Amino acid sequence: MLEDIDINNVKNYLKSLSKNYEQNFLKIENFIKSEVDKIQQLKNSQKAVIPEIDFSELDQPNIDFIKNVKKRGCLIIRNVFEDKAIFELNTQLEKYIDENNYYEDQQEKSDLDKYFSDLKSAKPQIYGLYWSKAQIEIRHSEKMAKVKKWLNNLWLYKNDEYEVFNPNKELSYADRVRRREPGDNTLGLSPHCDAGSIERWTDSFYQKIYKKIFADSFEKFDPFDAKYRDKTKEFESPAVAHVFRTFQGWTALTEQGPSDGTLQLIPISKGIAYVLTRALLDDVPKNELCGSKLGRALSVNNEYHSLLLKGLVSIPKMKPGDTVWWHPDVVHAVEDKHSGKNYSNVVYVGATPYCKKNLDYTIKQSKKFLEGKSPPDFAPEDYEINYKGRIKIGDLSLLAKKQLALEDWN
Repeated sequence: MLEDIDINNVKNYLKSLSKNYEQNFLKIENFIKSEVDKIQQLKNSQKAVIPEIDFSELDQPNIDFIKNVKKRGCLIIRNVFEDKAIFELNTQLEKYIDENNYYEDQQEKSDLDKYFSDLKSAKPQIYGLYWSKAQIEIRHSEKMAKVKKWLNNLWLYKNDEYEVFNPNKELSYADRVRRREPGDNTLGLSPHCDAGSIERWTDSFYQKIYKKIFADSFEKFDPFDAKYRDKTKEFESPAVAHVFRTFQGWTALTEQGPSDGTLQLIPISKGIAYVLTRALLDDVPKNELCGSKLGRALSVNNEYHSLLLKGLVSIPKMKPGDTVWWHPDVVHAVEDKHSGKNYSNVVYVGATPYCKKNLDYTIKQSKKFLEGKSPPDFAPEDYEINYKGRIKIGDLSLLAKKQLALEDWN
């Protein structure tokens, strides 16, 4: 528990890893300044900041493209699904929501989801649904499996001690749906990282992951080295992921772009180093970590991280069937307002490769699936238990059963 952790002692330990923690931060700060300048130059020249590739080209990406993905920590994969197929799935999802009276259910249980409890809109923007046909077909499709296998293989997943994960076997992390209505100004999410907040400083395995950052070897830190990422321990809390995702992501159900209340990213894969070392400086209160709190997302804010925030960019226009992906250390946000004219709809899908940490979670999740309940990482709203059209085990493909740990991969 948090009360058992002395943040000041943790910070003193992390400082001790460096010969001079202030100089170490300045070195990282200079790197971030350079990266932010490059991002702003690309924006001013109207050039793409976020790397893009077509689904049809995944088998033959060039080395420079992969280098850029690893540098930026994010990418867009276009045309994973055909427009017609996505249009039909989006229509089915709307029907699933309406026929099952989701809005009425949501009003009754709105106090359960603490992460989005401040939403004021008459209609929700994030839907606590996990087992609809649209989500299952996207999440467990052969095309999505190919995408996630490709993403997993960008990582260094073997080391001299053990194999962290199998990049070619995928487990499933059931997540929600975003349906953001035009004019909405309630869903804006400030810049943050998921999968732990204070854990990134306090957990012993996170400390090992980031040791080179703290120990004056920032230039040798590889964000795509998976060693120890499968061993981190997160504090128990709804809306904090207890799996290792090589990439977080979503699939567009509708066309959307800048000013449509869309995703924003700081496309610097090593940007986490700035956040981690900034918290060690003497102007930060001894028992604080630049605003990050237990059980919430990792905070990235103007008070402490104004330089890094200058690199925040909205993703470009997305068409139905396009996907966007970002590294678990990449800072992301959601635009404050949807100024467009149409719904901005997405299905959240992450890349969750086969390893013990992910398997342990997926086995718990599979029990929830069989009962039609919300997954373990989310508020127990359990809307879908009796929903008409909910996907059940008999509806699943063999691939989906493997990904949900309902069939053995072997």
